[in-house]
Amino acid sequence: MDLSQQFPDDSSRLNIHWKIGLVLETPELSSGIKSALAEAGAAPVIEFSAATSSIAVANAVEQEMPDILFVELSRTTKPAAEWMADVRRGEDTPLVVAVHATADPAEMISALRSGASEFICLPVRPAIFEAIERVSALIESRQSATLEQGRIAGILSAKGGCGATSVACHLSAALRSAEKSPCRILVADLDYQSPGAHRVLRVQPRSHAGEAFDSVRRLSSSAWREFVTPAGPVDLLAAPRGAAAALPEQWRVESLFRFVGRQYRWVLADLGRHLNPANWMFLQNIEELCVVTAPEVLALYQTRSVLQTLTSRGFDKSRIRLILNRNRTTPQDFWVESIEQMFEMSVFAVIPNDYSTLDKLPRDRFEFPADTPFGKALVKLAGRLANPNGPGSLRKAA
Repeated sequence: MDLSQQFPDDSSRLNIHWKIGLVLETPELSSGIKSALAEAGAAPVIEFSAATSSIAVANAVEQEMPDILFVELSRTTKPAAEWMADVRRGEDTPLVVAVHATADPAEMISALRSGASEFICLPVRPAIFEAIERVSALIESRQSATLEQGRIAGILSAKGGCGATSVACHLSAALRSAEKSPCRILVADLDYQSPGAHRVLRVQPRSHAGEAFDSVRRLSSSAWREFVTPAGPVDLLAAPRGAAAALPEQWRVESLFRFVGRQYRWVLADLGRHLNPANWMFLQNIEELCVVTAPEVLALYQTRSVLQTLTSRGFDKSRIRLILNRNRTTPQDFWVESIEQMFEMSVFAVIPNDYSTLDKLPRDRFEFPADTPFGKALVKLAGRLANPNGPGSLRKAA
């Protein structure tokens, strides 16, 4: 029986962007690994026979700087630990995947003790793809220690109908323009009650957040592509499917937020309306919260309730940005001043009631109306979020 049919591999979910090196002797191992790497979009940058001296391999590693080496340690000219010390020259990279023709326990223990991160044997499928995912996660974890974390902002609607989802989606496009250099932005639809980001962004999700939470242990840059849906200038992590979707465990939420914070300059989490057990769990992992309200009695009443609940539970008021959406053209100043007095905090942004613009947007694709009153207000809001201490900032002491 063809083992590749009995055990289907996961090459389709990988798009390897790491540099790979091969130090192999056994033909079956070499051909199997090369074939698997080719299917995942990778080709080795260095390739040696296992009989090559460790110094020659070390020189090539220093020049090409591969991230991962597949090494047949049982066939090298030196014991595994000595060979690894020569090739790595005191560093902890490249990471090594030890390979052997058989699942020999002694060879596995020797390889892992010498510093190998993984061990695979014939047949190389599907184990090679699982090993690459684990090693990729380890590489990214190490790299993240030197990377600046992206900013994670929550978008919460005081009540249904305030337009928070539309604000979140269009704000994501505005933030790309506000940043001084090109950046990746994620819209995470975490509204467990009435998800709608996919409709605003005009996409049909190919996956959803529930699957991402379930798979959080194996997340890597390459694997992440299967969970998000490209939506014009941004990525969408679509809402969990079904009204009765189970809430993720807290550790899964924390792990996912840490991961996306390393992948994106901005993460905008649509938290739905009101405060509930689902979005309260997410709130504990965000840096700032945009509360979207509207100039309506019920919306302002709900806003007061949300703000009181947040402060009573210890959510720092300085992290809250109050956004007045769908503001009436007259008397605008009256509404803003009244709201600031009512809640004893500044209004961070005012977005006009611009139904005509939103009604004219294309139905088949997402388009940010930058040159309209609505779009200009979002661009201004994005600038204040991206540069909170810059000119024109509305941040005041609460």
